[in-house]
Amino acid sequence: MTRRSKKVARMKKVARVAAAGAALAVVTAAGWAERTGVAASFTVLAHLHWLWIPAAVLLESASMAAFAVMLRRLLAAGGARVGVRPMLATAYAANAVSVSVPLAGPALATAYTFRRFTRQGADGPLAGWSLLTGGVVSSAAAALVVVGGGLASGNILVTAVAVPGGVLAVAVLAAAVAAVRRPRLRGALERPAAWTLQQGSRLLRRPATEPRQIIRAWAQRLGALRLSPAGWVTVTGLALANWLADAAVLAVSIHAAGAAVPWHDLLLVYGSGIAAQSLNITPGGLGVTEGTLSLALVATGLGASRALAAVLLYRLASFWLVALAGWLVVFWLRRPRARRGPAPSRNRAVPRPRMPAELDAHELVLLHGQPGSPADWQEVTGRLPAQLHAVAPDRPGYGFSPLPPGGFAVNARAVLDDLDTRGITRAVLVGHSYGGGVALTAASLAPARVAAVVLLASVGPGCLTGWDRLLAAPGTGQLCALVAWRLTPWMARARLAGIARRRGRPLDPDEHVNWQVWGHAGGGHRPLWRTFLTEQRALLRELGELEDAIASVRAPVLVLADPKDTVVPFETARELARALPDARLQLVAGAGHHLPRRAPQAVAGAIVAFLAAAQITDVPIAQPAMT
Repeated sequence: MTRRSKKVARMKKVARVAAAGAALAVVTAAGWAERTGVAASFTVLAHLHWLWIPAAVLLESASMAAFAVMLRRLLAAGGARVGVRPMLATAYAANAVSVSVPLAGPALATAYTFRRFTRQGADGPLAGWSLLTGGVVSSAAAALVVVGGGLASGNILVTAVAVPGGVLAVAVLAAAVAAVRRPRLRGALERPAAWTLQQGSRLLRRPATEPRQIIRAWAQRLGALRLSPAGWVTVTGLALANWLADAAVLAVSIHAAGAAVPWHDLLLVYGSGIAAQSLNITPGGLGVTEGTLSLALVATGLGASRALAAVLLYRLASFWLVALAGWLVVFWLRRPRARRGPAPSRNRAVPRPRMPAELDAHELVLLHGQPGSPADWQEVTGRLPAQLHAVAPDRPGYGFSPLPPGGFAVNARAVLDDLDTRGITRAVLVGHSYGGGVALTAASLAPARVAAVVLLASVGPGCLTGWDRLLAAPGTGQLCALVAWRLTPWMARARLAGIARRRGRPLDPDEHVNWQVWGHAGGGHRPLWRTFLTEQRALLRELGELEDAIASVRAPVLVLADPKDTVVPFETARELARALPDARLQLVAGAGHHLPRRAPQAVAGAIVAFLAAAQITDVPIAQPAMT
């Protein structure tokens, strides 16, 4: 950092401290001038309607829950599945950091939330996109609240001032959505974004190597993020619920103080408090927010003593108690790590595989099994080097995919369409179990688009068992699928919760994998029992076509399997290795069928070594003409 930049930063810090001091001085002077009213407010506090206090606490809890669920929904758009309780913990902890740390609180809270998101399975672009989108949507919702307050109060001036802010927030959001969905626009923004990244890295004395490639990788990842119109409505509704529930806390506080709630002016008064707190002059707007809200309530006709008593009660529920709860969560999140002892999970303790010098950059598409989700790949992607940019989408019929379920061909076309949407020319397809059949089908349908294939316990020749035929049979298949998807997830979650309670810690991804896969396979748009039944019947119907297409796969293929796999016979892996023109078989002992969860280090290392050694050409080998 240059002397000039240091001087500018120091001047900004001094200016903020001076502004904070001036604001506190004004509030102190106002309090001294109205000391009689302040003293009277404490008398009002002694005669509060205490039965309304629990209602205020519950409403503030609902406000925080709406904000946490909004962020959770945004993360789910990129395939990161985070539980409600972990997301609530993140929201409370980040809020505590934001409102408690002077000056740098909001920035530290953003960094803290970003780190929590990445630790919970989101990659960097998804975490950044969720934070940015959540901030813009929340700001737009706040502007709508102020506009609603202005309309309810009849104050046209306030409405005219607030409307441009709401329009600007929506415009920024629309521009971001357009940028990530249009490859040409992303390409046009790559150069200035790379220049900005390079200059910022120089100021931080952390030079970025090849900033253009970093920006391109982020842009491609952002292009993969999709949120349906219903999703945008849900996110916006949750943002509005966050603000309105907090405004309801103010209304309950006024009622508890024994005053009449100024309903027509309530949102306008609340909006003034939002504006005062957003200035960040003091931590959490301390002093400034109280003074602004009190003056606004007095302007509506409330007595000074009751107005101040109501504001103090509101700030107790919405600021002090929430901040205290947040810091308790921060300390609670830090304690389990110290208690875990010297024996963490065998997979988490192993470092990333050593990156070969000759490893080229590749786009990886990770296809989960049946059932499955992008969460199956979290431990693998965390161990891949930066050259391998991995995307784990929901397959059709699962999670938040808008596509209906189907067989290998339907899934393969969805993979290729997604590559087209993201502007990816060629990719490496990594498929687990049923996803392996999808990867092989895509490689046979579009050989020019598939650079290599990695199969993990994949379906293939000889994989069908009596259970597969029973689960696909008319009548019995529907009954088994319906019963399994109604009962098994509930039983699995209960079993996992009991094990976690006995051990006194959350389970690692490689522990009780079958229970974890079945327990956390839901949460999508469609009934998963129908998806399971559709794929099961397609397996029997299309397996013969898949076996015929295997010989046309010219891309190099790595087949990973455990000889003791009890779901897909090991002989299937042998048949695949023999039938594929350019294939190699590698054993992963002791992992069973769920290789991505039980052996992520071995899988990541095998992928890196395979791509470094494989002969991947820019132009695929031409297929012989069919006679």
